[in-house]
Order: sequence, then C-alpha cells, then structure tokens
Amino acid sequence: MKFKVLLIGLMTFCCAASALSKTNESDDAVSTLVVNTALGKVKGIIDNGIAEFRSVPYAINPFEGARRFQAPEKIKPWEGVLDATAYKAPVPQPDRGKETALLGAPGDLTLNILAPVKTAKKLPVMVWIPGGAFIRENASDAMYRGESFVRDGVIVVTVNYRVGIDGFMHIPGTPDNRGILDQIAALEWVQSHIASFGGDPQQVTLAGQSAGAECVAILSGTPRTKGLFRSVIMQSSPIQTVTMDQAKQVAQTVGKLLDIKPTAKNLSGTPYVDLVKAVVDTGRAVKDRETWGMMSWGGTAFLPVIDHALIDGSPIDNLARHADPSVSVLIGSTEQESRLYLVPNDQIDHIHMSESLQLIHDLKMNDNVLKIYKKGNPTVGDVHAALLSDYTFRMPTQQIADALVAHGHSVWFYDFGWHSPAFHNRLGAAHLVDVPFAFDTTQAPKSKVFLGDHPPQSLVNTMHSDWVRFIRTGQAGWSVYQTDHRKTMRFDTKSVQVNDPDKAIRQLWESYLF
Repeated sequence: MKFKVLLIGLMTFCCAASALSKTNESDDAVSTLVVNTALGKVKGIIDNGIAEFRSVPYAINPFEGARRFQAPEKIKPWEGVLDATAYKAPVPQPDRGKETALLGAPGDLTLNILAPVKTAKKLPVMVWIPGGAFIRENASDAMYRGESFVRDGVIVVTVNYRVGIDGFMHIPGTPDNRGILDQIAALEWVQSHIASFGGDPQQVTLAGQSAGAECVAILSGTPRTKGLFRSVIMQSSPIQTVTMDQAKQVAQTVGKLLDIKPTAKNLSGTPYVDLVKAVVDTGRAVKDRETWGMMSWGGTAFLPVIDHALIDGSPIDNLARHADPSVSVLIGSTEQESRLYLVPNDQIDHIHMSESLQLIHDLKMNDNVLKIYKKGNPTVGDVHAALLSDYTFRMPTQQIADALVAHGHSVWFYDFGWHSPAFHNRLGAAHLVDVPFAFDTTQAPKSKVFLGDHPPQSLVNTMHSDWVRFIRTGQAGWSVYQTDHRKTMRFDTKSVQVNDPDKAIRQLWESYLF
C-alpha cells in the first residue's frame, strides 16, 4: 500500500513534548516519523495524517529459554531507533483457515498504536484486547484498525498476547493465566509510555470482544489493575473459566496427544507446529460430553483458570469483590451470537432437537423452556442457535452487567439487532457483526464477508459516535442501565432505547450461575 508523502520537518506532540522527525527518501517512499520515549526512539509511518506504530514491543520474548511459560518481563530500553513501520508475525497459534497449521512465530510481545501526527492536548486512549477463544488473537486485523477513532480524537492501542498452551494451559511450576498477565503488562506499558504518543494515561478505556471481553471482565475483577483504566467496554463476553482440576485434565490430554509428560521442559522442546495441532485436537476432545460435562458446550479447552492468585473465583464473584465502582461500563451483545458458528458451515441445517434437549438437561432446565425458544425461531436449527447464543454469550453478558450495577458501577447496556444479509441472508445479528460498526471498519475485507456489501452507514455513524463519546467522557448516549427498568439501547437500522428486551428469556436464566 502506498502512503501519501508528506514534507520533511520537525514536529512536536505539544502535550507530550516528544520530538517527531518525518523523513522520506523518494516520491514512492513511505513517510515516517520518530517518537522519543523513555525506552528509546520509535519509528512509525504516516498515512492520511495518522501516525501508526506497528508491533512495538512491551515484553521480552517469552517463547524461548528461561522465560518460556513465565510471567512477562518488561521490555528493556534499546539503542538507536526501533523500526515500527511493519507488522511482525503474531504469536504462535492455529491458522484459522487450516486449523492444524501453524500461524505466527515466537518473538517479543507487541502492541500497535494509532495516533494523530500531532495534537495540542492529551487524548483519551482505547486499549483493545482482541478475541479468538483464547487460542487465537490478531491485534493487526484490519477490522480493528482504529483510523476513525483517531480522527475523532481517540488514540487506539491493540494488544497481542499469548494464547493456547503458552497463554492458558496449566503447567506445574509456572504461573497460570499467562495471557492475562501479558495484558496487564501491556496496560502498564500504556501507563508509562502512551504520553509519548499524545495519549493521556489517566483516560484509558479497556475494551474487548468475545474472549477479549472476558479478559476485560477478569482484568476488572482483580486488584492488580487498579488505576490502569477508568472505563471498560465489553462486547459479547462469555464467562468461561476452569477449575484447577479441569485445567490439569486439559494438560493431561495435551500430554497424551503429544506423547509427553506436560512439563515446561518437555513442552519447550516440542515444535510449535505440534503444539498448535495439540491445541486443535484438544478442543475436539473436549466436545465429549461424557468426559467433560458443560465444558463440551464451550467450544474451547484453553481457558482462564481459577488459580487463587490472579483469579480467585468466578469472574462475576471477582467483580463483586474487587472491581472499582468508579470505572464506568459499556456492555452488550448481539441478538443471534451463535449463528456465526452455525451458518457459514451450514451446520444449522443439520441440528436435531435432541441436541437442544441435551443442552437444556445439562443446564438443569425444564423441557418447557423450548416452548419459549420456539417463538420467533421457525426451525430446529434456529431454536438451537438461540439457546446456544444465550448460554454462551448473551446471558453471561447480562449477568456481568447486573453484577456491576449491584456493585455501584455506572453501566450502559446495549443489544445489537441488525441482521446481516451475508451467507444467503441467514447470518443475522451474529457474533462479531457489531465490531466493524463500532470501529467504522465495515469496508475491511473480513468485515465484508460477514456484513455484505452495503451495511447501513447510519448504524455505523450511531454506534461509532456512541463508542467515541463513551471513551471520551465515560458516558454513553442513552440512559444508564438499572435492574428496575433495564434500559437498553437496541442498535439497528433505526436505533432506539427499550426497556428490558427479551424479559421472558432473561428470567429463565436468572437462577443459572455462570
């Protein structure tokens, strides 16, 4: 991609007093700029008035030597100029297109920064934790490219972190939840260094979607993060943690698949391609209900573990005990979350009612629940998709919101109802579909796959402006959510505020504890 060539000069981030130098070597060269930080100089690129710093390290390579499977170690100062003009490979993970193939490579843990080329004042910052079922993540995905946020006065930081075996498998003698520890290290980096890029460390909003949203919930429920952010955004958060016994069972499964004892030493000597295959194969093994129980419905084996160190209970319990009530919250889900996993592969057409009945029995609910789910869901597949959506994302999100309100937080709740015409007009308001509307990235390649060619610009404008308002002020553009009226913004082609949508469904789940 060619970037517009700008004049060579010397600029200053007035709010940060950091020197920027812009250079170009030819008419076709990319314009660059250099920022002075406490760690050293960082060179980024300029495109259409936006400065971008790609794959800036925040922690030393945790994939080799004595650092393998340990807590992240902060990056040390460097000599010369750090080149942050190109993305480095993501962390090792399964390729989404070829599940058992290796994507990524070991290296320093990095983050990406998008900021104005210059600013007269410190700007609010959004730190984005990408999702991926705790086995994948890609902070460089074009869907998360925050150009529109930057143009609206928000600096965007997207964070890479360890996933799968390296990030979330229990390994004796090593800290658990290493992927979450990485995110804490990234937030600490932001506090120390974002001012050099024009950001205000006192105005940080921590945000994420899917597994990234659950990470936000976990980070909100630990005293270790106090003061690292002032507001949070959680889009479609599951509540999926494992006990120590379950975590050990996952580790044993990995060991059997690799034919090794799952120790740090043995795993360190195993090629990444084999580790990635074990991640995928363990996920398949966990689908066995008889062995794994409710974990079989979750879709992934590598989950945050209740280690009684970083996480000392369920995310909801931790929020009630440890969350800072001064942190404001924007939270919600999409109307038809699980259709993302059932429509593109046509699985929705091959579901039997027995599967929904089994889930209901496993949840210890009455069979009469199906009568409610059949309303508005004409096929067996539609019923199952709705039930799975509520179990996996919608009701966990609901319970997180209720817990935070009870704990004294200011909460703004939303429900995303726009139905995507993708996949022969069947995808609907599926998981992930809300993200490009919030980021204003509906034209990104992956966005087009899930949104079709003509997503409503009016909805983009509404959602994106509400996200910007919340990041700037800590308040969204509709009424605060309370459990007596449950005012909810329903985002659609015409967005409106409603009271307690889907009340009957919500009440079905009130006694179920995630």
